[in-house]
Amino acid sequence: MFMMIVFIFMALVLFLATGAAIYMGIFKAHSENASLARKTFSGIASYGFSAVFWFFMYSYHYLGW
Repeated sequence: MFMMIVFIFMALVLFLATGAAIYMGIFKAHSENASLARKTFSGIASYGFSAVFWFFMYSYHYLGW
């Protein structure tokens, strides 16, 4: 039970960190002169990419066992 909680927490941390890195690194939407529409689209896209990436990485990991 403890390891399952750790795995879920780790997946959440990886998801959030990857989304933030894409948001600030690729889209550069954290700057002050970015419009609200750009920030919104970048947030949805970056966390969407992060969710898809980690979904496939975790499913590949568990299917590989």
